[in-house]
Amino acid sequence: LLNSVRCMVKMLYCTGMRVSEASYLLASEVDIENRVIHINHAKNDNHRIVTMSASLAEACLQYMRQSEGLRSQGIYFFDSGSSIYNGRVTRGNVYNYFRCFLALAGIQHKGTGFGPRLHDLRVTFAVHALQQLDSKSIDINACLYYLSVYMGHKSLHETQEYLWLTGELFHPLLDRMEAYTAFVSDIFNEKAGDPDYE
Repeated sequence: LLNSVRCMVKMLYCTGMRVSEASYLLASEVDIENRVIHINHAKNDNHRIVTMSASLAEACLQYMRQSEGLRSQGIYFFDSGSSIYNGRVTRGNVYNYFRCFLALAGIQHKGTGFGPRLHDLRVTFAVHALQQLDSKSIDINACLYYLSVYMGHKSLHETQEYLWLTGELFHPLLDRMEAYTAFVSDIFNEKAGDPDYE
């Protein structure tokens, strides 16, 4: 189970997947050779494809080798080795180990709803993706839509909720996005509680 959760946390961080998507990921939906993941059990019954970095593909390959012979049913990519839930690693399994990982790293968990939370890995992915696009001088305004689709959001509004964090840390990035993302100022003010933010 530890190997499953360790690899799952890497996948969450590297792809921006939801915890539930990773938990229900079937073994047949992960194509390590082509570095592609087919998410067929996404929120809102959406199907989408995410890509894997070379390092994530290698981590998945290593996980598969280590778990060979220990997998209970082979249905789910992340297998607990138990017959419960057909071997699926549950959200509860992942959350419990995640809190242990935080403790081992010396990071204090501040309680339910205060984090750090597993969902924060998804938010971090979105922020890092925007940073990377900006550093390559790619038109952020054009790419925001693609990030929203990649993350499986139903609308840009869902992606906007993540952007207040980017605004808090990177005001110049926000300035370049202003024409397309005027909403970020409102979200930033709402989230950060700073009525003087311009």
